[in-house]
Amino acid sequence: MNAKKFKNFSTTDFTWKFDGIEYTFKAGQEMYLEDYKADHFAKHLVDRELNALNILTNNVSERNKLTALCFPVDEVVTPLEALQLNEEVKAKQGKKKVEVEFPDLKDKK
Repeated sequence: MNAKKFKNFSTTDFTWKFDGIEYTFKAGQEMYLEDYKADHFAKHLVDRELNALNILTNNVSERNKLTALCFPVDEVVTPLEALQLNEEVKAKQGKKKVEVEFPDLKDKK
């Protein structure tokens, strides 16, 4: 088994189930997935986008164009490498500045 980078190339969030578990990909989000899961989600994302464009889902040339957008790199990695790469992305996203909700309210004792 290998892992592939999957990208939600659309401008809206994409949610679909695999094996009864719901996955949500934010607009523009990239993530390494097992190759069979990446192919599954790409198929359904492409179906959704073709339907939105009023293009038949069996239009092979349009389907191939959109499928290529789902896989931004041809790089295939091992599952362990994919986990490490995904964790690095999560760590970078987790370093966001925490905003204080009501900074002007202070405990006045």
